[in-house]
Amino acid sequence: MNILSLVSNILDFAFLIWCIVLFYLSLKKCFLNGKKGKVGLLLVTLFTNPLVVYIVSLYAALIPMIAVLIVFGLDKYVYNVSELLSIIQIITAGVIYMLLTFLFSRLVGKWLKVPNRSLVTFVYLMFGVFFSVSIRGYSNETLESSLPTFIFSIANTTVLFIASWFLYHFVIKALSGLTNQKRAVNAKIFLIPPAIFNLTYISLAFTNLKLSFESRTIVYIFSTIITFLFIWAFYVIIKNINATNEEIKAKNQIKTLSVEVMEALAHTIDAKDKYTNGHSVRVAKYSRMIAEKMGLDAETCENIYYMGLLHDIGKIGVPNEIINKPSRLTDEEYDVIKTHPGIGFDILSQINSRPDLAKGARWHHERYDGKGYPEGIAGEKIPMEARIIAVADSYDAMTSNRSYRHYLPQETVRAEIEKNEGTQFDPEIAKYMIMIIDEDKDYILHE
Repeated sequence: MNILSLVSNILDFAFLIWCIVLFYLSLKKCFLNGKKGKVGLLLVTLFTNPLVVYIVSLYAALIPMIAVLIVFGLDKYVYNVSELLSIIQIITAGVIYMLLTFLFSRLVGKWLKVPNRSLVTFVYLMFGVFFSVSIRGYSNETLESSLPTFIFSIANTTVLFIASWFLYHFVIKALSGLTNQKRAVNAKIFLIPPAIFNLTYISLAFTNLKLSFESRTIVYIFSTIITFLFIWAFYVIIKNINATNEEIKAKNQIKTLSVEVMEALAHTIDAKDKYTNGHSVRVAKYSRMIAEKMGLDAETCENIYYMGLLHDIGKIGVPNEIINKPSRLTDEEYDVIKTHPGIGFDILSQINSRPDLAKGARWHHERYDGKGYPEGIAGEKIPMEARIIAVADSYDAMTSNRSYRHYLPQETVRAEIEKNEGTQFDPEIAKYMIMIIDEDKDYILHE
């Protein structure tokens, strides 16, 4: 072995060590998070890295070859049998390689308790690309006799060093922001492209790339270009997913803040009446329960909850002395009370981004028979959300303590709602409220 062969072998060995180190750092950065020890992860890396998978697959593929030799007999090892053995080795090695890759990556993901184990498999597949591409199949004799082959070997390994660093710096670091999120990712995007590349290229690697120097050069240039394209494509994909996740996170934070503001406002409204503390939040909760029982979609149920929170916001415009009057209201005072749906509607109509919030405030005192207020509309002319809130509002009024009485017994409340089906309440919605009451065996749903 001359100096050319020695230098090439040393560089190849250094690249393999470099990839194993990067592979360990990738698993550590993306998936460790203090859940497991670094030493344990190092051992897992040494015994399950893609190079080990490659070697195990190569030797495991010899088993069916030996079986064929036994069947045909060693003395019959002729050309056609040799070709058959080569085909069997390629197919077997490729299948074993992919099976072990998925098996090891899933086991490692389970051991590390990773929410998205497909991303662990992705890391295995991407480093598998580098290991398979680095197996060039040059013989020492070729290197000793061919300076162009040596130069190409050195150049190719150097490019792979750079590409693997790009993988870690641009893809792995971006991936680390995605791996601990429980939100599902599209596994097909991450697994299918590198899996296909591995299957294709590993077939060439397992046959030692029995090609001419010119053909081999074309193969390696093409594979290197594909490798860089993978790195760029996955960098863009992961960066976009992270950006989308940040946008969703920001929206959720805004949504949480909005709900907290609405709940705080609801408590402020209820504080005007010392006898209705927590009324709006309970009405909102009961309204959502009815909507869910009706089978409405999640977004509609949430919107009905928000409407329930703010259904009495119009009471801001009603004087405290009327709201808190312990004795019977006069007709004039009752007329003032009856203005709160209109006031609430005017307030909530100003929220241009959520005009639907005004429905509950405007029509929650309408009756199914048309004898309610402020407009006296009947039946399905009353918005569904308001019909739901009307049932929830009356339920909470009967199941809350007042200055003149304790909350009513559950059977009394149930009978009252059943009695007013088709008059005060939408009969269908009232039936769902009765279902909720019947399921509440311990009468938990009261103030």
